[in-house]
Amino acid sequence: MSDVLESGDGVTVVRVDTRAGLEQAWDVRLEVFVTEQQVPLEEEVDDLDTASTTTHVLAVDDARGRALGTGRLLSDPGHPGEVHLGRLAVRAEARGRGIGARLVVAIEALALAEHAVSAGPSDAGGPDTRALAVTVVLSAQESALEFYRRLGYSVVSGERYLDAGIWHQDMARTISS
Repeated sequence: MSDVLESGDGVTVVRVDTRAGLEQAWDVRLEVFVTEQQVPLEEEVDDLDTASTTTHVLAVDDARGRALGTGRLLSDPGHPGEVHLGRLAVRAEARGRGIGARLVVAIEALALAEHAVSAGPSDAGGPDTRALAVTVVLSAQESALEFYRRLGYSVVSGERYLDAGIWHQDMARTISS
């Protein structure tokens, strides 16, 4: 059974911990990125999908058991306190229901719980009471910039770039406990 991250309104967000769950995530991504957006298949599925430092999440329709959305969290032990949110996708039939935002919030919670580092100076001689923080970075399609802004993300630099034929900009948000 996958870890339930949150549930409500007939949709449950889970952490993927099985090959079947990963395949459901791929199904959503192939529908959204490859079929709808014409991203080449070889650019969509990569080795990071199965890396030990990658965590996938799914939003699943409780009634049908069908995956409605997905996203992934990449961590790099060489960069503590920073993670990458990517491959966020919601099927067309499920858009406008807040599922994308719920996936982002679930990924942020995982990032904070599993990848945060101490922020700020410690109190000399006393217990370490510093807050924990993690910076979540992402490459946003320009059509999704407002979505991410509403969730607290800011453009890191004004430079736009093409990725898989789609204009993107880098964004980030630091969250803390």
